[in-house]
Amino acid sequence: MVDIQYASLLLLAYLSGSISSAILICQLMTLPDPRIVGSGNPGATNVHRIGGKLAALATLIGDLLKTAVPIAVAIYLDYPPFWVAWVGVCALLGHCFPIYYRFKGGKGVASMFAVLVLVGPKLSPLAIGSWIILAWSFKRSSVASIITAVVVPSFAYQFANELFIPLSALSAIVVLRHRKNFANIIAGKEPIIGVKAGPKSPENH
Repeated sequence: MVDIQYASLLLLAYLSGSISSAILICQLMTLPDPRIVGSGNPGATNVHRIGGKLAALATLIGDLLKTAVPIAVAIYLDYPPFWVAWVGVCALLGHCFPIYYRFKGGKGVASMFAVLVLVGPKLSPLAIGSWIILAWSFKRSSVASIITAVVVPSFAYQFANELFIPLSALSAIVVLRHRKNFANIIAGKEPIIGVKAGPKSPENH
C-alpha cells in the first residue's frame, strides 16, 4: 500500500519536474523564449541553438537537479529502487507535462538520464554512451534520444530486471514526447546539432 509520505513524494517530484529550466535560464540571460524560437521546445538542445553552450549547460544542470532532488530524497528515506524509480518517472512527467506551463514541456531526455544515473547506475553508462555515439553518427539529438529511449528497457531487462516496468514507462514517455520528430526525420527537416535557431519551426527536439 502506498503511504502518505510516498504519495507526497510523488507529488513533490512532479511539481519539481514541472519547473522549466529552459524558460528560466532564457529569462535570466535575456534570451528569446525557447517556446517561440527554433524548435519551440523548452529544452537544453533548443536553448543551445538560441543562446549557445553556456545557456544550454545551465539548462541541462537545472533539468538534472530538478529530477535528482526528489529522487535523492526517496533514496534518503530508504525506499527500495523500484519505488525510487517511480519518483523519477513522476519528475519526468512534470518536465514533459508541466502544470505551470499548461502541460506543454520538454522532451525529458536530461531527466531520463538523471533517473538512470541515480536509480540504475549499471544502466547509465550504456544509455549515455548510446546517446553520444548516435548523436555523433546522425548529428541529430532527437534521433539519438529516441533510439536510446527505445533501448533503455532492454538494458533494464538484462542488468536491472526489478526496474524494467518503471523504466519502460520512462522510455514510453520520452518516445511519446518525440512523436512529432518522426515525421520531421522522415522528411529530412530535423535540425542538425549546432545549427543556430531562427523563428519557431515545426516542433522538433
